[in-house]
Amino acid sequence: MSDETNDAFLTFVLGDVAYAVDVCSVREVLTYETVTRVPRTAAYLKGVLNIRGTVIPVIDLRILFNIKPSSKEENSSIIVSEVHLPDEAEMVFGFIADAVENVNHLKDVSAAVDGTQALDMIHNEFIKRVGSAKNHFMSCSLIILYCA
Repeated sequence: MSDETNDAFLTFVLGDVAYAVDVCSVREVLTYETVTRVPRTAAYLKGVLNIRGTVIPVIDLRILFNIKPSSKEENSSIIVSEVHLPDEAEMVFGFIADAVENVNHLKDVSAAVDGTQALDMIHNEFIKRVGSAKNHFMSCSLIILYCA
């Protein structure tokens, strides 16, 4: 039996890099809407958005990942995600994606990368593992979006 997994992930683009999030944590994908800014919050918190009577925070992963924001934000999407926290609480939030691609079954290549210590040296709290689809590597299963 192989250690490789072939899980389903929603792939999206920030800048010119593809990322992926476990489909079980995606509630919906919206066309970009203007968010209401909240004063004195972290730079990556774009604001809040009212979705059918529920106010959710919207974060900009491009700021967290140090990626230059797109100049055409109206072409972006908001991926609404739901995660279950260790204390069994549920957290719903949105994050901006420059483009949303589709659901892919990604091959987990974290263990296949020459020297797994290389991934540990990156020490990036947002990357859970590295996967590949169509011969392209991508960071997948962001910890903040990971569905256990």
